[in-house]
Amino acid sequence: MIQALWRTLELRFMRMRAMLTPASAVVRTRIGELLHDLGRLRESWEELSRAVELSAPDGEAVTSERVAARAQFALGTTLSALGQRGEARIALQRARRLDPGEADYAFALGNVLYECQEVERAIRAYETTVTLQPDHARAHFNLGHALKERGLLELSARAFGEALSVDPKFYKARFMLAYVYTLMDQDEAAITEYLRTLQASPRYVKAFYNLGNCYLKRGQNAEALRAYRRILELEPQHARAHYAMGQTQVRMGQLGEALMSFHLALHSKPDFPECHLAYARALEVVGRTRAAVHHYRVYLNDPSAAEHRDEIRAHIAALKLDTSPATGEFKALTTALPRPLPEPKSTR
Repeated sequence: MIQALWRTLELRFMRMRAMLTPASAVVRTRIGELLHDLGRLRESWEELSRAVELSAPDGEAVTSERVAARAQFALGTTLSALGQRGEARIALQRARRLDPGEADYAFALGNVLYECQEVERAIRAYETTVTLQPDHARAHFNLGHALKERGLLELSARAFGEALSVDPKFYKARFMLAYVYTLMDQDEAAITEYLRTLQASPRYVKAFYNLGNCYLKRGQNAEALRAYRRILELEPQHARAHYAMGQTQVRMGQLGEALMSFHLALHSKPDFPECHLAYARALEVVGRTRAAVHHYRVYLNDPSAAEHRDEIRAHIAALKLDTSPATGEFKALTTALPRPLPEPKSTR
């Protein structure tokens, strides 16, 4: 609130300066930056477009190039916020060419390239950023994301570790380090890092969820339930936590509790195909065949069911004939572990 007030006051002052020096790219750029910060993106774009036009190199070359680079960077940032990522990429590339030593320009370009799914180029931009500014924690963090996207998990873990070396309180980087350990099947290391994440951020729901998944994978069912219950204390309508609890309770033979957990998950999120499948299996086991068939059919309507569609249709037909296959023959479709949740990359 106070920051917005100060920016509004500075904007008024800069507009008065613009009346006195209408051809100043520096003034126009600052007006555009302030408008961006105030959320007035369309006005910001107009001012920054004018600033770019005014910032053609003249006078002292170094100064002019830096002024032009700043205008291009601000324009690229605003274009990105407006969703015009192609144009943003062009502006940020120009900023990089004009001032190749500025780490923030490389970082912003990396973010736009990543959003344009040009992951290899994004990796190079982030690597440039951390070369120019080794203590740029968020660049290390985003580099970790891009490397993970390419399946380079060991390098990804190293990048998240570098982010933590720069900023030990960067708990989202620690969370992602744990997440990558999970992908690498290093569950003990992942559990350690999730617990350390929760020490820094005790209400971090995603960390509790992924921690529970790690415990469940290791067969530590009681610990998994405690993690999922903690989520529901924080967010009672968290569908994935209800679903994961149901999966854990099935493994513990607590079918009545599992049915309730699946029901609550679907109450919070009706469009939840894997939960419909798990619920159907549990209903079938307790003899509620008609309800089970209904949830099998709901699952069949989802595109994610394509791999198992023929098997489930055959299973439904068998149920109607009261000649269902043995539980073991169908169990493989329903016992998948809950999927871990990642943390998005940073854009600042």
